[in-house]
Amino acid sequence: MKPRHQVSRAALELIERFEGYRRTAARLPDGRWTIGYGHTKTARQGAQVSEADAEALLIYDLIEVSAGVNEWTFAPLTQNQFDALCSFALNIGLDNFRASQVLRKINEGALLQAACAMDMWRKAELAGEKIVVDALVRRRAAEKALFLTA
Repeated sequence: MKPRHQVSRAALELIERFEGYRRTAARLPDGRWTIGYGHTKTARQGAQVSEADAEALLIYDLIEVSAGVNEWTFAPLTQNQFDALCSFALNIGLDNFRASQVLRKINEGALLQAACAMDMWRKAELAGEKIVVDALVRRRAAEKALFLTA
């Protein structure tokens, strides 16, 4: 039976660094609300959250993400690889992760190619146009670095 990984402190710190802490809910360009460290499920206008509760919401959000990464990856992963993939999957969404070249390459055993495939996810839609976003370039570089760290 394949060992099941759990998200480590390294993943939490990486995600928190790139999501940033929002005490008060903010509206995203797509109309959804976000609060804490990128939490959207229960965020609503006027909501506020402490830093400790924001981290608890992040850990809650990562339950589903880590279950998906564990279920859909068939190649053995190190803790760093698992953490990087959880950050990546949380950011792009589980449906996108499941259909991604990243997951496909991992399951083929091509781990270096999987890390490089993360670069395909550096764009966001702004004003109806897909553009490379600097923050996503930095996040993908950090996720790749963690993924490739022994």
